Amino acid sequence: MLLETILFLFIGIGIGVFAGVCPGLHVNTTIPLVLILSAAIGLGPYQSIVMIVAIGMTEMFVDMIPSIYLGAPDADTALSVLPGHRLLHEGRGYEAIKLTVIGGIGALLFSLVLIFFVAQWFQQLYDLSRPYIHFVIISLTGLLGIITLNSSIVPQNEVLFPVLTGMFGLSGLIISLRESSCIPPQKESNKLQISKKKIIKSIVLASIAGIVVGFLPAVGISEAAVMVQSMGGGGSSRSFLMTTSGINVANDVFSLISLWLVGNPRSGSSVAVQQIIGDVTMFDVLFLIGSTLLTAGIAAILTLKLGKIIPKFLSRLNYKMLTLSIIIFIVLMIFIMTGPCGLLIAFTSASIGILCMRLEIRRSHCMGVLLISTILFFTGLTPLVISVLGI
Repeated sequence: MLLETILFLFIGIGIGVFAGVCPGLHVNTTIPLVLILSAAIGLGPYQSIVMIVAIGMTEMFVDMIPSIYLGAPDADTALSVLPGHRLLHEGRGYEAIKLTVIGGIGALLFSLVLIFFVAQWFQQLYDLSRPYIHFVIISLTGLLGIITLNSSIVPQNEVLFPVLTGMFGLSGLIISLRESSCIPPQKESNKLQISKKKIIKSIVLASIAGIVVGFLPAVGISEAAVMVQSMGGGGSSRSFLMTTSGINVANDVFSLISLWLVGNPRSGSSVAVQQIIGDVTMFDVLFLIGSTLLTAGIAAILTLKLGKIIPKFLSRLNYKMLTLSIIIFIVLMIFIMTGPCGLLIAFTSASIGILCMRLEIRRSHCMGVLLISTILFFTGLTPLVISVLGI
């Protein structure tokens, strides 16, 4: 039993690494396939959930590599492209990767401590906050989000792929292609150009924000990253990278624990776990936490290793052809997953992203694509707006 569980944990890590380094793949895309495979070969519940936890946690660390080196983000790492690329062009791409690992591990450990002390109040706060959540969510844009997130032109579980990949991935790649840029020589220095005080501050803010994301409905990783940045956690590229990574990891671990705290799954991984084991017991929580900690440690080491190997490989390639190949790959993935309408959404999103870059406007403002729709949802105005727009 124990050896089988460890075996499937390592299988999950392997799948997570593959999904993480492939632009466009996300844990919510791989988990349904894992569930089908688990049922087909008759896996026990704990072997299944440990594999799911390992996939999710590993991909969370590893997918920072294509986000930083290639500019192909998913919904949870979209904003990391921006500060990550700044460090990449300074020749400090590996430092960017290392910062995300430190932020992730730090937030994982601190958020577990934080959850332990405040867990008894989660149910009351959860019920109390639902009617008022829209008052704490602000943004500048959102028409595209209203249209795409409230229509059936693309399946709702896939719509964020063309939206966010267009704004934060394709736009940067297209600009890079036109300007014939290249990956500059990268340094492998282990010295971080950030103070210990800022590291601790980023980890603490990320841990709190990650729990908030898991606690409050319809608030996502990127929205929380923008909010934390405005609070002072993202004043520099390095702080922001740590904070974004930390929010991802803290949110993931809280999403699993929330199955026990409030009986409500808050992520794709937690939904799959609930489907497999139903009601979660204290033993299940401890099992999930142990699996998460072991996976995070291994994934962190693999991410650092790959962070050194991949840029050496990329430096030997024709960067213009590599960029073009990535664009073609992402476009094909969007077409396969979302069809022609998904391509229309992606190209529209990419146009907005390119416009921001040309006008020198921070692309983080583009997260209004999610925030405005969230505000409308919780104020109950979504049906009225949809009616007015004729969607």
